Amino acid sequence: MFVVFQIDIFEQQFSSISKIDFMERYLSEREYLIIIIISPKYYETVTAPPVGVENDERTFNTVYIHKQLQNEFIQNGSKNFRFIPILFPGAKKCHVPNWLQNTNVYRWPRDRDDILRRLMRVEKYNPPPIGELPTIVSIPI
Repeated sequence: MFVVFQIDIFEQQFSSISKIDFMERYLSEREYLIIIIISPKYYETVTAPPVGVENDERTFNTVYIHKQLQNEFIQNGSKNFRFIPILFPGAKKCHVPNWLQNTNVYRWPRDRDDILRRLMRVEKYNPPPIGELPTIVSIPI
């Protein structure tokens, strides 16, 4: 499941346009952070073999977007710059896709404050200011 916070159209209009085209707009704009809601159903959907999977629009869209995100992750040298994976109640670490296993995974609702900080791009801890450089005295032996 993917969440987009900026929606500028009414729901009636949304149902008449391609959801893939709508999501592609947000996937291509790198300044957007992307929340990935992890659940057992999501894991099952994105890891199931294509044969025998119900081919409804929701499944197709979910798998397509998942592959787009995975490709971006790989193109970034396996570095996570904008994905926020969140485990919802009932989900476990094993439900996180393999390519996101080594990134920070949040738990809802336990990590709510950390999720909000990440979305607002605010650091949890601010480093102290750098002090003056020490004076090094060399004493000959």
